[in-house]
Amino acid sequence: MICTCLVHEHQPFGICRRLSRTCPHKPFSISIINYCVQRYHFHSTATMAGQQTSPVRCDVDVVLAGQTGVGKSSLVNMIMGVGDEHGAQVSNDVRPCTEKTTPYITKLEGSSLQCQLWDTRGLDEASDDPSIMAMALSWFRGIPQCERELKDFCKERTKYDRGQTMPLFIWCIHASKITVPVHWQQFRKAYVDYCGRKVKPVVVITQMAPKFETDWREKCEEQLRQLDLKIVPGNPSDLLVRVRKHHGISSIEYREDSQAVRDTISLLSGSS
Repeated sequence: MICTCLVHEHQPFGICRRLSRTCPHKPFSISIINYCVQRYHFHSTATMAGQQTSPVRCDVDVVLAGQTGVGKSSLVNMIMGVGDEHGAQVSNDVRPCTEKTTPYITKLEGSSLQCQLWDTRGLDEASDDPSIMAMALSWFRGIPQCERELKDFCKERTKYDRGQTMPLFIWCIHASKITVPVHWQQFRKAYVDYCGRKVKPVVVITQMAPKFETDWREKCEEQLRQLDLKIVPGNPSDLLVRVRKHHGISSIEYREDSQAVRDTISLLSGSS
């Protein structure tokens, strides 16, 4: 059964008006979605049900990762140049809004670069100063499910052929956490252990409020030096981008910061 919502009432970005919780029709299978895409020629920036509905050739993969509530999905929307009400689902609190890794296809504004953005599931909140008991309990429990998923996903996305562009890996850290080593250690773990250094890393500092503006770049550079990753021969600052708090897509902060993120993606995608 093909859902009439999908066929007749599809919304921008291919989102069914009554899909998931309130749709009265039977659940979709991926074969049904593929049928609808081919039969009715739907084209969307975001994909449905967390799946790619048709193969799309992209110039570069961009993987976004970080803790739950850090603003990964909002960053996806910022890169695509759409409001939060039209793109990736976002949450205004620390509850996860991305339940599994979801791809979005977009062309960078002002560029011919076609990107596939991967909005990954948020990692569990790390303790800023874990006790010995907490660390022992963490070791006993093993790798959390969300970390296992990220590890498996990163290993899969780094299996690219020679001649293909190396994927970008964007690690998001909340501005209030930039001086907390554990959040940078998570970045190192993801970059070194999960991605095997086979990605071009970027650290995006999210939710930058005025009270965090003072020396934010220097503080981040110091954390990167302590990780001793040797990613960039020159200035560690080349890895850093900030995203300030803003009041909508028409605000100056939004326009400037979204362009800065897109410029970074474009620059790294073109470098060897």
